[in-house]
Amino acid sequence: MTMLTETDCVTTTTILNNKGLNEIPSYIFENKHLKCLRLDNNSIRTLPKEVASLLNLEILSIEGNGLTYLPPEIGHLSQLQALNISHNQIQRLPEEIAHLKTIKQLFASHNNLTQLPTTIGDLTTMQILSLSENSLKTLPESVAKLKNLHVLNLQSNQISVLPKPMFKLLHLVKLCLSGNGIKSLPKEMVNLKNLRELSLSNNQLTFLPMQLYNLINLEELAVDNNKLTEISDMVENLQQLKVLSVANNLLTSLTEKVCNCFFIEYLFLSGNQLSSLPTRLHKLKNLRELHIDRNALGILPEQLAHLKNLLVISCTENDLTNVPIELKNCTQITKLDFSGNKLSEIPQVLFSIAELLFLILNQNEITEVPKSIVYIKKLKHLALSKNKLKEFSVQICSLRNLVFLDLSKNDISQIPTEVCNMGSLCELLLDSNSLTTIPPELCTVKNLQKVDLSKNLLHTLPAAICQLQGLKELNLSNNHFKKFPIQICSVGSLEILKISQENGIKLTSLPQELCNLVNLMELDVSDNALKYMPNSIGEMKNLFRISASNNQLTVLPQSIVFMTGLQEINLKGNKLACLPTDMHRLHNLKEINVDSNPMLKPPLLVCEGKRLYPIGRYLQGSDLRDEKIMQKMFSIVSCNVPLDDFIFFCKKLQLKDEEIKVFSKNKSLQLQEKILQALNLWRTRRHANSTPVAIIDQLIRVLIMSDLLDAVQKAQTVKIALKTVKF
Repeated sequence: MTMLTETDCVTTTTILNNKGLNEIPSYIFENKHLKCLRLDNNSIRTLPKEVASLLNLEILSIEGNGLTYLPPEIGHLSQLQALNISHNQIQRLPEEIAHLKTIKQLFASHNNLTQLPTTIGDLTTMQILSLSENSLKTLPESVAKLKNLHVLNLQSNQISVLPKPMFKLLHLVKLCLSGNGIKSLPKEMVNLKNLRELSLSNNQLTFLPMQLYNLINLEELAVDNNKLTEISDMVENLQQLKVLSVANNLLTSLTEKVCNCFFIEYLFLSGNQLSSLPTRLHKLKNLRELHIDRNALGILPEQLAHLKNLLVISCTENDLTNVPIELKNCTQITKLDFSGNKLSEIPQVLFSIAELLFLILNQNEITEVPKSIVYIKKLKHLALSKNKLKEFSVQICSLRNLVFLDLSKNDISQIPTEVCNMGSLCELLLDSNSLTTIPPELCTVKNLQKVDLSKNLLHTLPAAICQLQGLKELNLSNNHFKKFPIQICSVGSLEILKISQENGIKLTSLPQELCNLVNLMELDVSDNALKYMPNSIGEMKNLFRISASNNQLTVLPQSIVFMTGLQEINLKGNKLACLPTDMHRLHNLKEINVDSNPMLKPPLLVCEGKRLYPIGRYLQGSDLRDEKIMQKMFSIVSCNVPLDDFIFFCKKLQLKDEEIKVFSKNKSLQLQEKILQALNLWRTRRHANSTPVAIIDQLIRVLIMSDLLDAVQKAQTVKIALKTVKF
């Protein structure tokens, strides 16, 4: 369904979609010539009564806002022809809507409507009424007066019994009743003689009444996801039928009479209990797509050979052991999906179908790819996942137009060097095989964008991988790399990198060169043994998702706070006790998971919601607190270093001799002031990037080396106090 389009000059049209508006600008109501106003996808909660001033308005669209009601003044828009209020929170329509005497289209789907006003029937010019995704249980009697209504959409409401006024809408062309609780259809349905499209999917129908089969103008009938056990022989009355969809029902057979609906183009029978197809299926000369997935079919009828217009056969999850040779006569077929059957080989007949573009044979028992596959020269998509292949057939490499190749979940141990001939290949899935090496020739396939090599036995990658400068997604998870394959860092085009090692050899570190992946958006290094992340990670400005769960991280690099694009970070199951103090800088961070970590700063209670705001607020407050405690420790130490130990203490702070002399000769400073200056200089020079907590630990070590036991005891008391301060 589409709104009427505005053809007048731009001065009569205002479009303010996606502008973040909280209210309609006041200047809008000053334009008395306005005919088209579009305000979709903003945050407007109220349509003000000033809307009544727009007397020439013909199109009003305020979809996707926060409206809870329409004002009565909406009735003043006497020229309105199209009103779109879908995707709001409107609970009722005002009675004054009856004054919209010229309206032709009303879209009010995805709201909270529980009933319609009784005056709805006064809108006799209405042609399209869309009320899907509401909470309607019935329709008012006055609906019967909508004599010009062509389209009625009541999808996904709470209608269990069809309201009788509906069957007086004799000009209905399209009726959508999917997603309700309808158990039966009334006889009055026969009145809808002009109906061309009828959707009754996702209901509780157990049978279709005879009267339905008298709707002889039907072109599309959808009754998917019901409880139908049969389709009546009277289906042959529907001579105009082009689309018949009865998927996901309880059919054990399909009447032969359906084959007398000669104009059917799309037939959906998936998800039933069919063990055979009608023997006269060949009479459906116009059939373009046949969907028979998830049934109990052991064979396909030879009569398919007569379906010259057939483009698609989808026959997944059946019991096929072969495909009839007669299928070669269906020369126009572009897509075949026989996944989840019992094929032990690729049927030879498929190599005769010259127009074939998509061949999907996943989850069968195929052991090899024959040479004759080269005859399917136009093939773009080949899927052989979860079979019994032991080799990556060199014949596949002759398919020059192949864009997608899935050989995952087999037992392939080697990639042929001829893979370099696959110049069109964009996506290669080889996960869950037995590969030990990757040939350099693979790196010459310039169009590769996605490669999945996870769950193999790889130890290294070829240096030539740097040539794949179009590669965007690479999955190397669960392999046998002894260390991070640094060759990856030269693939600057990468956007997604996964090297999770739940079942592989654990990585203990990531290289600093990782930052060379400037376009990386997602990084998954979960289930390794990483103790730290490289500090260079802060340079990866485009990274928005990091998964580093189940590692041994004890600290995060301070540079992580510069990753302003970061939106998600999963650190579950590590050894983190604290987070960087400037985490609040990550304004785009929507979720941070630190579950199953020994968190102290902030404590796990603060982190439970996985949201940045409380974590950032805590860390900011904690910074100030820790700084004050550190300064207090500096003050305590300055009072507990005797004059005789001052020079020795300064040397332990690793101050320069000339600096120590300056402190010693400065007679204007007291000893305590000299020690404070020495400590601050030590902090600035040697621990500029350290947290107050880390500085306190270092200072205690210096005091111990200086044999200043009194100062050590008092400093440790301050440290204990630091740990016991609660949030």
